[in-house]
Amino acid sequence: MGANFTGIDRRMANLFASDGKSLILAFDHGIGGANYAGMATPEKTLTEAIGAGADAILTTVGQALRFGKIISRVGLVVNLDDLVEEPTYGVRQALSIGADMGKVIAFPGSSTYLDSVHRAARLCAIAHDHAFPMMVEPIPVSFESKADHTPDKIGPAARMAAEMGADLLKIQYTGDAESFRQIMAPLFRPVIVLGGPNRGNIREVFTDVRTAIDEGAVGIAIGRNIWAHEHPAKVVTAMAAIIHGGASVDEAMKELA
Repeated sequence: MGANFTGIDRRMANLFASDGKSLILAFDHGIGGANYAGMATPEKTLTEAIGAGADAILTTVGQALRFGKIISRVGLVVNLDDLVEEPTYGVRQALSIGADMGKVIAFPGSSTYLDSVHRAARLCAIAHDHAFPMMVEPIPVSFESKADHTPDKIGPAARMAAEMGADLLKIQYTGDAESFRQIMAPLFRPVIVLGGPNRGNIREVFTDVRTAIDEGAVGIAIGRNIWAHEHPAKVVTAMAAIIHGGASVDEAMKELA
């Protein structure tokens, strides 16, 4: 944060605990039609996740309006990926519902989403004009192009997001400590890691989160590996133990018992 505490700083502070780290539940998948597991019972899932220690919720305008009283106790990030033609209206709407941050995806290197980087940069500029911080999620090429999700592409994509004005980078974990350390080194904005598809192996997810935190990430924005789990609240408690309590993977696994 800058020497002068700005509106962007104040809003961002609402997403983080006193230790400067953040456990964000990504719960915006309904905008893509997800309607199963924890997403099928949003009020219950949100209530339990927040009670278990989530610092913030990444969700949609619709959920923020409907479940505002529940989410009011934590930070709020609003998905701005699918905006009306003029993104200023999306930013104003997010501000009108009390959001602390907006989130947008960019696909550097994509031949399909040619304007995604431009749109994300434009949205960051508009948001900052309203003292509204932005989370940018840079995915090399596309979600489907797994072959491009390598450290040598994740790193440059993250750097592009930082350069376009992202206040918080939501990036993929690279798979090992050394490569993640290398892509983190030149980034000058705080980094959180995403979870991706439900892996069905929560120990692996905990291991990635533990390593990412050890290598400088300030938190997570994970969805399906939490809300699609049999016990979402227990997973949140375990994640909080790792992120805020310094717990090992084995210690975190005990929270699921």
